Amino acid sequence: MEVHHHPHVEKKTFKEYFLEFLMIFLAVTLGFFAENIREYVSDKTKVKEYMKEITSNLKFDIIRCNKNQNVSAIAGLDSFRAELKKAINGKLENNSLYYFNFLYGSRRNHAAFNTSAIAELKNSGYLRLVKNKKIVYDLSDYYERKIVATNTNLPDNSDVLKSESEIFSMLNLDQYVKSFDSIEGATYHPNFNFTKMLKNDPPFPLMNTDKKQLEKLYNDETQFEINIKKYNFWLTVCKNAASQLIADIDKEYNFEDE
Repeated sequence: MEVHHHPHVEKKTFKEYFLEFLMIFLAVTLGFFAENIREYVSDKTKVKEYMKEITSNLKFDIIRCNKNQNVSAIAGLDSFRAELKKAINGKLENNSLYYFNFLYGSRRNHAAFNTSAIAELKNSGYLRLVKNKKIVYDLSDYYERKIVATNTNLPDNSDVLKSESEIFSMLNLDQYVKSFDSIEGATYHPNFNFTKMLKNDPPFPLMNTDKKQLEKLYNDETQFEINIKKYNFWLTVCKNAASQLIADIDKEYNFEDE
């Protein structure tokens, strides 16, 4: 009968067990640190990507602020008020009144701000990882206060539209209405030659030439002009804040070197 002999297993010493434990511990620890470093680098890259997108949004805002500053509208309203003042004093120039009213009266451009990037940054939870707290504060100040204040100061033109409709008639303005069939440009302006209004013969009729009604229109146009100036002020505030934010973010994340 064959007898099987079990091999002799040499017992490990404490030192060997300790070395094995140390190797496993170091491997786990290094793996933990490596994962943390990987996440840190990934988070840092992601935050940088969000910041780059925010600067792109801010550049868009600056363009919109510049394009909607309403400089020509203010100059036109000023001329319109001068013409109304003459009418109130008995010097009616119907065609001039029509010209200024339909070209400038109750018109105002407004800027549409791009908030997509900041919304994504907040929703992702990465905002807490932005180390420069001044940038965090300035972003909050820009999006939650300055833009809100600008949009709040967008002039309401309902009063002035009502006053205009009580004096100016659309009865003889079929060509003006037709001009809206083919809008040109991004600001939705009709392709209409307004200067032709100045030579209309016979002159355009006014629905109401009462001095008090003309004075009410003057008051509404004046208040509307003041409100546009307030709105323009806030557009300038936003434009300057956006420019400063772009500079600070570029400096913090070295976008200028890319």
